[in-house]
Amino acid sequence: MSELNQKLNVLVLGSGAREHSIALSISKSPLLNKLFLAQTGAFELGEIIEFRDFEDLAKKCVLKKINLAVVGPEEPLCEGIVDVFKKYKIPTIGVDKYFSRLESSKLFAKKFMQKHGIKTAEYQMFKNRSRNECGMTIFPIVIKADGLCKGKGVVAVHDEKKVGKIIEDLKKNFGKNAQTILIEEFLQGEECSLISLWDGKEFLHFPPARDFKKLDNSKNAPNTGGMGAFCPVLLNKKQQTKLDEYKKQLQNALKKEKAGFAGFIYSGLIWAQKDKIWDWYVLEYNVRMGDPECQAILTHLNSDFLEILFKASKGKLKNLKPSYKKNTSACLVIACSGYPQKPKDGEEIVLPEDKKIQVYFAGVEKKGEKLFSKGGRILSLCTNAKEPFSILKEYAKTIKMKHKYFREDIAL
Repeated sequence: MSELNQKLNVLVLGSGAREHSIALSISKSPLLNKLFLAQTGAFELGEIIEFRDFEDLAKKCVLKKINLAVVGPEEPLCEGIVDVFKKYKIPTIGVDKYFSRLESSKLFAKKFMQKHGIKTAEYQMFKNRSRNECGMTIFPIVIKADGLCKGKGVVAVHDEKKVGKIIEDLKKNFGKNAQTILIEEFLQGEECSLISLWDGKEFLHFPPARDFKKLDNSKNAPNTGGMGAFCPVLLNKKQQTKLDEYKKQLQNALKKEKAGFAGFIYSGLIWAQKDKIWDWYVLEYNVRMGDPECQAILTHLNSDFLEILFKASKGKLKNLKPSYKKNTSACLVIACSGYPQKPKDGEEIVLPEDKKIQVYFAGVEKKGEKLFSKGGRILSLCTNAKEPFSILKEYAKTIKMKHKYFREDIAL
């Protein structure tokens, strides 16, 4: 296509391991002219753009002749960065503010699903109450804060006596994002993450991934931003057929809603049985690539990621069929000990050299040539192999860092 004859100036916004993997994938593309980074982390792959607000960043993108902006995290998407960039005619991969509510409001997402006949867990919602007064009496249940909580605003509750305390903790920890509380039926089954790129007319669906949200494998372990992921998830024939039906449902829903953005929709799905019928149910929507699913998917991708993103920005994803590696691609997250409540950070990280392992930075600070932990989740380790997690866990043990934590039980 004629647009691909040009070399592209690309901006990546975001500081986590997801954005590091996106930026590195883009940096390898022969289509790239120059890479720019905003709100970047410790990865040094392009020119840094400092900015005061979205308007200031948009004006600087115009001056730098940015051909494509890629927004990684949910916060700027939900705050309307895509709408600002659109005003300045900057092609952007990211959901506009209206559809960002699929992630920023679980109630909005539920109503969207109900409107379009998409299967999801039954729920009730309430405001400004500290106890379960909504009549759900069958336990376990799931309690969710309505707004953005970085993956930590969802709690599975097995004991009715703990409901009031959990709701109070959500309100304390997440403030206005937990003013509205949803109480949901508990669905049990296999989960998978379907990450899909929308171009305004068509979807490109990446192979399904699976993440490990809990801090460990115990029943009452807290949710985290994600402790690991792998791609692809192998589905049986019925699961694949039902997934294909869901993909059509989601595409028809966005077409009916006249969704004009180019960006990612993350469908958090569970294979569950209701009324003796098995199907995929949507647990949640995100409006960006998942973290750490993104790292696993991009490890698995053979095709040029920048070409895929640019075609999406032009509304030309139809009939595009990317190629992928054999075996399984996986990501193992290294966190500071004490994560997610009180991570012990501020210590030096020494990474052994291993060409089989790609390391992405999240909560990392660079001082000279040295790396230091800064935050909860600090590193994403990725590889492609028949048994990738065994390789990643062996490497994780060799990282020199006293207060590190990773899930040693994770496997395919």
